[in-house]
Amino acid sequence: MGVAENLRNEASGVVALLVLGLGFAALFTGQSWFWLVWVIGFAVVLPLVSIAFGLDDDEDEPEPPRDEDAEALEELKRRYARGELDEDEFEARLERLLETEDVEAAREYVERGRERREAE
Repeated sequence: MGVAENLRNEASGVVALLVLGLGFAALFTGQSWFWLVWVIGFAVVLPLVSIAFGLDDDEDEPEPPRDEDAEALEELKRRYARGELDEDEFEARLERLLETEDVEAAREYVERGRERREAE
């Protein structure tokens, strides 16, 4: 990651620190306009920098968990509760479900197992 990309990613933080620093410097040196630095800096400059650098607050948010994983587990629990699966089969399928990375891979694994059992 280069300096330019780091600056792009951290531009709003850098501007916020500069505005704070300049405002406090003006305050401590007895300038009567110190509060204008904060108002203009945070109300005008910071939003403009964020827009100019194309920063988006949603970039760092993780994706919500997929509901398919929960649905597959719930279906497995329902089948066990209805008596369609015995305890050993439930545990084996649960283990397979948890070992697979996604629901689609788990479904394929279960289908291959069914085909194998039917072929026997």
